[in-house]
Amino acid sequence: MLRSILILACLGACAAPRPPQSAPVAEPLPHQWHTIGESVEGRPIQVATFGTGSRRVYVIGGIHGDERPGLENVDRLRELLRVDGFLGDTTVRLLRDVNPDGSEHRTRTNANGVDLNRNFPAQNFRPSDGRGPAPLCEPETQALAADLEAFDPDIVMVFHAARRGPFVNFNGPGRLLAERFARAAYDAVGDWRVVPDMGYATPGSLGSWLGDDRGLPVLTIEFGREQDPDVVWPGLEQALVKTLGPGAEDHLAR
Repeated sequence: MLRSILILACLGACAAPRPPQSAPVAEPLPHQWHTIGESVEGRPIQVATFGTGSRRVYVIGGIHGDERPGLENVDRLRELLRVDGFLGDTTVRLLRDVNPDGSEHRTRTNANGVDLNRNFPAQNFRPSDGRGPAPLCEPETQALAADLEAFDPDIVMVFHAARRGPFVNFNGPGRLLAERFARAAYDAVGDWRVVPDMGYATPGSLGSWLGDDRGLPVLTIEFGREQDPDVVWPGLEQALVKTLGPGAEDHLAR
């Protein structure tokens, strides 16, 4: 279903359209990073898969290159997900970084100057210099959209950072899961809360597309903008234990 949307979106007014990335023919070894596409400057976009349960959760370590706290904890998260028995009836796909060029240059946008979190085929997408001439006209968003279609998640989590963080925002039917995540993080380190409305429009965002348009629970995890990754991790770890660990699957139903 996502594939048809992906193909139609890529027929828009991109200056140099790229074909959507093909889904892998065979699933690579569990836990190992493998490449699903490349950035504008040729850096790999990598994912790894953990668990074999029926509930499917897609976690994105970073999408804005100047928002570091989540991305800097991806390797810790990978080790947590590798613990035998941790995931129960859940399968997790972890994408390290949608925007490796932005991370290299410490910019919000990719190397074409496009905010990748405004380049998805949501109903509220509007073309602009910062969002691109058409949805999915960037190689990074094409790779992510194709992998989402292949994995078919029940839930999507994406790591960001905000000046007023840490908090959890959600789209679609994600309120209860967002509250569970924030409560566990708060119990570990304090500060965390749920913010249902960001207070500004997010045209073409991942949450608008998958959450508002397609009805998937999408959690936007907003860390504090300048939080030390060592300070971030205890709250993130406990929140993931409560939302991904054994017994959490009852909260992850479609």
